[in-house]
Order: sequence, then C-alpha cells, then structure tokens
Amino acid sequence: MKEARGNMWDMSCDAICISTNGFLKSSGECVMGRGCAKEAAEFFPEIPKLLGDRIKKYGNVVNKLRHYEGVAIVAFPVKPEMNPFLSDKNEVVKHMRDKYKLGDQVPGWACVALINIIEQSAKQLVEMANKHDWETILIPRVGCGFGELDWKVVKPVLDKILDDRFYAVTF
Repeated sequence: MKEARGNMWDMSCDAICISTNGFLKSSGECVMGRGCAKEAAEFFPEIPKLLGDRIKKYGNVVNKLRHYEGVAIVAFPVKPEMNPFLSDKNEVVKHMRDKYKLGDQVPGWACVALINIIEQSAKQLVEMANKHDWETILIPRVGCGFGELDWKVVKPVLDKILDDRFYAVTF
C-alpha cells in the first residue's frame, strides 16, 4: 500500500472507498454522518439508502455502491452494526461516552472502529479490485478519523493485505 496526500474526490483512480458502519436508521438508510461517508452522502444523496439496502441483503461487507464519471464508489466497513458496551468506555467514540452504560448496545456509528472489521474489509476489497481489474484504489486512513484508531495500529494491518494498487489518502 502506498500513501498519498490530497482530496481523494479530485484524484484520478478506478475506485474510491468510503469508511462506513453497519447501523441502519428506521428509514433503512445507513448512518453516514461524519468524515468521507458524510461527504459521499452529501454528494450522492441516494447512497445512504442504497447502502442500507445492501447491508440488509448482504451484511456489513464491502459494497460497490455506484459509479461516478467512471469511478466506483465503494463502502469499506470499519464499524459494526451494533456492539455491546462491555467493560471500557474506549469501545465508544469520545463524544458519545457519557451516553452509554455497561450492558448497553451501542450503535455502530458511536463505536470505535474495530481492527478485525478493517482487516476483513481490506481482504474483500482486494477480491473486488481483482474482479474488476482496478489499477488504482483510494482509501482514507480507515478507522482513524471518527473511528478513533491510531494510524500506527491500522497501517501495518493494511500493509499485509493491500498491494501497491492501493493508496491511503490523507487530506
């Protein structure tokens, strides 16, 4: 995996990944309220519902959502649908920690990103890139913004899976 700086929405590529969670609103839309997921939802208003439908049908997995000017827009899960609050407030993003208590089910959007979900998503993304013959795939630093993981923890996991077709983009 290579690293790049810039606005991934302005970079030349075959696919752009957006980090997502698996939580669905009562409307069936996936919650996409922060970071690149929010940017994608603002630019493509149909995506939250489309992703929600895909999550209902296939689960919280990597999904190709649509094409825009020849570029595939791909959901890259980093958070679960729900996660139990078991022992440590570090399971919940900082700005939501006072909202939950032990035993609560925390919606995915309020969870800290999970490295096992990121690892699974990276493997699924490689399969999708191979299937579609993509040569350049952009991902944000998945799980490191509003997922609150440290890039020093995430990068080595991705480096073992993603080859030099993949670019981790920092804005």
